[in-house]
Amino acid sequence: MREKAPLRSWRRGLPYLLVLLLAGGCSRVPRIIVLEDPLTAAEHVELGVAYERKGELDLARREYERALRMDGKFYRARVNLGNVFLAKKEFGKAREEYLLALELRPGDAEATNNLSWAAILSGEGIEDALARMEGVVSGPVPPVFPTAGVPQQREARIGGGRQPALLDTLGVLRMHANRPGEAEEAFALAESLCREAGDARREGVNGDAPCPEEVLREIEDHRRELRSRFP
Repeated sequence: MREKAPLRSWRRGLPYLLVLLLAGGCSRVPRIIVLEDPLTAAEHVELGVAYERKGELDLARREYERALRMDGKFYRARVNLGNVFLAKKEFGKAREEYLLALELRPGDAEATNNLSWAAILSGEGIEDALARMEGVVSGPVPPVFPTAGVPQQREARIGGGRQPALLDTLGVLRMHANRPGEAEEAFALAESLCREAGDARREGVNGDAPCPEEVLREIEDHRRELRSRFP
């Protein structure tokens, strides 16, 4: 998502609720003037992303909620709001937002991935998240867009569910569901695809983008965790 100018430029139009207290003491009734919001729902989301990247999660939440009041079917605002709740460890609220996002885009890879991490981090809803992620990995998925602010939300590559980041999440879900053999299969495939993408890039082969080093490190960490849990 493209970034706007520095936050100072946004503040000239905010807040959009202006309360003017007319002079005259306590007996006078204040006159309230409601000005039209100068920002669109998309602009509120962009402002929220800017706040999120600065770590100002409460301000980001406010902007996403404003966007949703304008357009309750705004997928990006819904997922980003879920990401804020996930970052604040409010897992139940995060789950609610991701489920609403999945009503808008059934089977969406990003919302499913983040819903899975809400389940993993909270320990609740593992089986439901696992079933949803199995469906994503076994078939084609819609595009995944990068989102700021949540370490567990990693950009997955477009083109199907056999993507290292999604397979890694699947492996963690299987591990938490006490399915070590199936978890190892997912981790092994994720690592293999990740390394193949890196090899292709070094050899100058066009096609898939290289697997980020961060994803490869997480896959390796999760494989070690699996082996320590299930020697």
